[in-house]
Amino acid sequence: MASVTVKINGRPYPIICDDGEEDHLLYLSEYVDKKVKELSGMAGSANEAQLLLMASLLIADDLSQAYETIDELREGKDGAKDAPGGLSIDGENLAKQLEAIADRLEKA
Repeated sequence: MASVTVKINGRPYPIICDDGEEDHLLYLSEYVDKKVKELSGMAGSANEAQLLLMASLLIADDLSQAYETIDELREGKDGAKDAPGGLSIDGENLAKQLEAIADRLEKA
């Protein structure tokens, strides 16, 4: 087992992790620290626990939006949806469809 000390809002937190995960934990802690710093500027009177809770909620919201985007991309790729003009949208043909739209606009 490895150990790494991360700093969130200037405060050190020792974390135990598997060997080789130290750099990843430092990366994640930098992300959390960035969110906490953003919040501390907006909510100056919040205590540390409140800042960490709000940062956790913002990160959970980021994750939720990422999952929604992934689901939308999968839906678009697996089951192509019809777009205005009768075009079918999927990941592979999107560039070709945009070119076709551009050509039609140039001719108009």
